Amino acid sequence: METSTGRLDVRENVRFRGAHLSRWVNTRYRGLGCALALEFRKTFMDEWTGEVDQARLVELRDALAATHEPVTAALAQLGRGGR
Repeated sequence: METSTGRLDVRENVRFRGAHLSRWVNTRYRGLGCALALEFRKTFMDEWTGEVDQARLVELRDALAATHEPVTAALAQLGRGGR
């Protein structure tokens, strides 16, 4: 399928060779930025029907949100020379 930005790739189970965001953040915000690539197995939906399991999606959202404070604290500690 062609889009205004090029060919749309919707294949399944193909290894993603991204890292573009990580490179951009590293180049633009060297020493200040940190890009983390997170992947989720599709336990939040039925891949055959495309139906989303809203309860599971909320669980994943909440689990990810719960990592914000500990990760921020750990990064701040690193910024102060901690390990």
